[in-house]
Amino acid sequence: MLRLLKMLAVGLLVTLVCAAIAFNWLHVKTLSEFQIAGSFLGVVVFGFVTCRTLWRLVSTRQPVLFITRVGIRDTRIADDTISWRSVRDISAWHYRRHMIVVLKLDPLVADRFDVGLLKRIVSMMNKAVGAEGMLVNPGGLTMDGETLLETCQQYWKAGRLAYTAQPAAEPEAVH
Repeated sequence: MLRLLKMLAVGLLVTLVCAAIAFNWLHVKTLSEFQIAGSFLGVVVFGFVTCRTLWRLVSTRQPVLFITRVGIRDTRIADDTISWRSVRDISAWHYRRHMIVVLKLDPLVADRFDVGLLKRIVSMMNKAVGAEGMLVNPGGLTMDGETLLETCQQYWKAGRLAYTAQPAAEPEAVH
């Protein structure tokens, strides 16, 4: 919440500065066409980002992350639940001061989540910076990255133990 408020304040400030330059509210006589065009572009881009941030702040709060015995579901990533059986490894990836949980998925399952062009581009960008797998960002959640990582690891271990603890069916003897 605090992070969104900071983003909203910065977005408003940058949008106003771009608008002041674009509409020449300060009556500067040495503005070039390039500076004016760049300022109009800044008003559009930063205005959009500011509106989106404001929308995220005022929109209804619904749970976005569900961790169960069966698997994990992050509605920001996909509507499907990722089964703990398809998770090969869980690790932490640090980006600046933030810790993000990385789920290394079975390749067949991972292909199912990289369906759109935008998701494939984001996946390629994540691989380029060293985060290979499905990223679960604790940003906007009520828990921090360490708690999310520990919770995921506990459910993952319990889910894998429950799956492997089931006795295999004994084949019947053939007479």
